[in-house]
Amino acid sequence: MKKSIAILSAAILATSCAAVFTGCGEKDADNKTVMNVSLNPEVEFVLDSNNVVVSANALNEEGNLVLSAGVFVGKDAEEAANLFVQISADTGFLVQGNSSLANNDLEISFSGDAETAKKLFDDVKGKVETKLQELNVQVKIELEEGISEEDLEALVAECAPYLDAAEVKALEYAELVEALYESRKETVDFYSQELKKAYYEAKAIAMERTEIDTLKSKVSGISATIVNTAYDLYSTASEKLEEVRFAQLVSEDSAYQKALATFREKKVEYLKLRSAIAESENAEGADPDFVAAQKQLLETLDAAVETAEAALISLGEAANDLIDTAKQSLKTAYDGVISVLETCSIKLNEHLDEIAKKQAESKEAFFTTFETEYAAAISQAKQSWEDMKASLQNNSDDTMKQ
Repeated sequence: MKKSIAILSAAILATSCAAVFTGCGEKDADNKTVMNVSLNPEVEFVLDSNNVVVSANALNEEGNLVLSAGVFVGKDAEEAANLFVQISADTGFLVQGNSSLANNDLEISFSGDAETAKKLFDDVKGKVETKLQELNVQVKIELEEGISEEDLEALVAECAPYLDAAEVKALEYAELVEALYESRKETVDFYSQELKKAYYEAKAIAMERTEIDTLKSKVSGISATIVNTAYDLYSTASEKLEEVRFAQLVSEDSAYQKALATFREKKVEYLKLRSAIAESENAEGADPDFVAAQKQLLETLDAAVETAEAALISLGEAANDLIDTAKQSLKTAYDGVISVLETCSIKLNEHLDEIAKKQAESKEAFFTTFETEYAAAISQAKQSWEDMKASLQNNSDDTMKQ
């Protein structure tokens, strides 16, 4: 399975690179760059050779709130960073004014060579500093350590789980960025970290299933009965894996999603009160005793956020343990099918080109199927962040009266 998937991936990358690069290995050609912007919301932008955003992806759950609140694709790097800052200020992730609660640090990092990254950072920083002055927000902007090829390899391995470590390692810088870009385009409307993981892994299984279907079609007679028996076990295991992932991490009724909702609620309470305290501190004639009391309440809310986040992490770990068990069952079933096919003289390596072609043809159909089957979850994820954004932006005077 791994070799055939690698051929497909190489074919896709070659096609993409042909349109964008004069040669995929030429780093001075029309390269894309990855820019990460992190505050608490963390967002990844892929920039084209003109430093215009061609894809935007959340790197944590709060990043999904930022992306759901604005359109970043088509903006240049400076405009995208400014919009990130604007939304962060509007929703309370940035504290406005000269407040003791202002602990704002904006971290920006880039892939590629250090000299180019420094120049791009200086351009972005200059524009963002002007924006921050307009917003009356005090922020320390730092250029973080560059996004290395090892970092890119880890990202590609996550969004292309059908590639093994050696195959990812063999990709050059431009190919890694292009592979990341192609994968991010497919999940642009998935405002959920777990939904994106579900998509990437379901895609890998769909490609694997196409591989087995192609090989299975070569068998006839009594051998087909034996192969079909093994294939049924594989189908059951693949369906079970998807069911476990959906039930444990994606479904609105799952303990994990309920815990995520609780985390959002606590975070809203904390951010709204923090903004209100900052506003009160900056007001003339502020009552220091009242502000001090509100700060104590803020500490309580901060602890509640940490508790909610810890519960979310714990549930996620427990869910992934169950998913790992289901993955192992699927691997065992896959190995079983391949073993039976080999006893029928059907060799995987003899059909790689045909498999790769059929996998490429099925790519769009898979996306449509996933988007249809997960439509409710996709819609719910976006709506949840929009509701949180509306609540944070509607920071009424009642906040300080809690």
